[in-house]
Amino acid sequence: MPQNRRGILGAALALPAALTVGSLAAASPAAAAPAGVEAGEWTDLVLEPGITPQAGATPQVRILTLAGTAYLQARGLISCNLTADARIATLPAGLTPTWYARATAPRNNHQGVNACRFEVNPSGAVSVYGATATSPITWVQLDSVQTVWR
Repeated sequence: MPQNRRGILGAALALPAALTVGSLAAASPAAAAPAGVEAGEWTDLVLEPGITPQAGATPQVRILTLAGTAYLQARGLISCNLTADARIATLPAGLTPTWYARATAPRNNHQGVNACRFEVNPSGAVSVYGATATSPITWVQLDSVQTVWR
């Protein structure tokens, strides 16, 4: 009798999953952004010498406006060898911050330190903070960067 109960329970739990997969497979591609959301085009960052984009993960930024608030979003992955706070890029032409925009970004884990500060200053310089000679930054993932823009 216990096997029958398990079989019935397994079938009961599998049914909603099967229905969900079926409806997702039949769904049409995502439409435009919902009302109140404006997403700008992704634009490449202008990288500093010694900062290299990872293949297929070019560092880019865009402005996303949600309910009247503008956010800077970033994506991509860079390789570097930073032993001090450093400028890694410049914003593309046309993106001018009104104040500092800061966020936390994942970096290579070294002695338990696995995040750094990503910052854009009012002149459009993009910098990374947290590298030291004893804890160098060798890569930074930008996908988690999202901060209020203005």
